[in-house]
Amino acid sequence: MRRPMILAALALATAVQAGGDNLPVGARIAGMGQAGLTLIDLWGVRHNQAGLAGLTRPAVGVHVQRHWLSEALDHQALAAALPLGRGTIAVSADNLGYALYREMKVGVAYAMRFGEGLRVGVQLDYLSVRLGEGYGSRGTVTGEVGVQARLTERLWAGAHLYNPSRAALGGPYDERVPTVLKAGLGYTFSDKLVVAAEVVKDIDEAERFHAGLEYRPVAALFLRTGVGTGPVQGHAGVGVRLKGFDLDLAVAFRSLLGPTPQLGLSYRFP
Repeated sequence: MRRPMILAALALATAVQAGGDNLPVGARIAGMGQAGLTLIDLWGVRHNQAGLAGLTRPAVGVHVQRHWLSEALDHQALAAALPLGRGTIAVSADNLGYALYREMKVGVAYAMRFGEGLRVGVQLDYLSVRLGEGYGSRGTVTGEVGVQARLTERLWAGAHLYNPSRAALGGPYDERVPTVLKAGLGYTFSDKLVVAAEVVKDIDEAERFHAGLEYRPVAALFLRTGVGTGPVQGHAGVGVRLKGFDLDLAVAFRSLLGPTPQLGLSYRFP
């Protein structure tokens, strides 16, 4: 479904397709072509909450990106996770847009691991869209569920479902939040190399594909690249790990629209 946009929000029409889109967040995963279903990462709050169950230390992070270098498409996000025994609690919030058009999302997640081969996560979300110049705002509540399962010693499978209830934002066009199913695989060749691939299916659109890899030449450095379709985008990224800090940089490049730079900073507590 495509949102009819008022003239004041036309600058955003190329970035969002329907109110409440689960837009990807996290520079590490962006550098890998957005193929993050099987990763253990704080930004599993936006990709697959099951990955939060693999965290062993409390973590906080911030993320910023500028879609296609447009100031009107600035996107900021915060996340925090707290492991508690076999489970992990996480909260997240992000903001996309500018004064005339703004989307916000707040989520609370819980993930649990069952042995060494299965992780499951759920998340409750509040979504809102606000239009400036007196056009008002609207919001809704929806959810997400994800799973990660070990198939072999080095191969993991992941799946994630966003908005299973088909929640609607309402409004004059009865806009529905997209319902999206993702499934993928991740393979760890060694401590230095991880590859991942996934397929994404919005029930109202054609499927999309994402694939990427992460290479770790030395303990403190990560090099990443990937590709995605629908439309085709190239991805590249680099990460630096110093003690408890992770600094991640990434760029996604789409022909005609140009680059989307991204930066993430997170801290893992002792």
